[in-house]
Amino acid sequence: MIIYAKGLVDCTVNSSVDTMAYEYFEKLPAERQELILSAGIRAFSRNAYNDISTESITRACGISKGLLFHYFGSKKNYYLYCLEQSMLRLIGGKETLSGDSFHEIIFGSMNQKIEQCLQYKDEMHMVNMASRDVSADVAEGKAEILGRYRTIIQLRSAQIIQKAIAKLELKDNVNKQILAEGIQIYTNALINRYLLQYQQTPDLFFERSERIKAELKDYLELMLKGICR
Repeated sequence: MIIYAKGLVDCTVNSSVDTMAYEYFEKLPAERQELILSAGIRAFSRNAYNDISTESITRACGISKGLLFHYFGSKKNYYLYCLEQSMLRLIGGKETLSGDSFHEIIFGSMNQKIEQCLQYKDEMHMVNMASRDVSADVAEGKAEILGRYRTIIQLRSAQIIQKAIAKLELKDNVNKQILAEGIQIYTNALINRYLLQYQQTPDLFFERSERIKAELKDYLELMLKGICR
């Protein structure tokens, strides 16, 4: 499972998915596009790439195998298209940052990310499955997509941390740039621990989100004691 930052900075997304290759699909009515896309995301959210046959995909989409290849060229391209769209949905939109304290900004942002994941649960599960999938056929394209969006997430997280730091009353000798980088490294390590713990059961992460946020707050408090007045 991955928790996503969204909307703090404008980032140009250079997609690995060539939209010209999917012009026939994207000329379909929006409702038809959504049906085919949602069916794929749902299927790939529950199974690894190699565990799903093209026939089962076309049955779920309500189209023939010939039409799937006409729209996407291959099962691999269809998978990567579904993964790309899942990422776009999970990091889409603008985040509304408000709060008068470091904690309100950090955890307000986290709450919005959790809400986005819960709104797009199949997309979240597909990305989670993709992060664990070892299928060689899609490894290169998948790594490119996940890596590109991970960079965007890191940039946006840095913006959140900078806004939160501005609310702190720091000691005179604290370097804000080093502090921001240190907090990002520190929080990433904490989040990665939870990602590893709940990788196989992502829904459980959301069920326990309040407890996890309380633990994160305790860890952050320990760190802030060394830098705040």
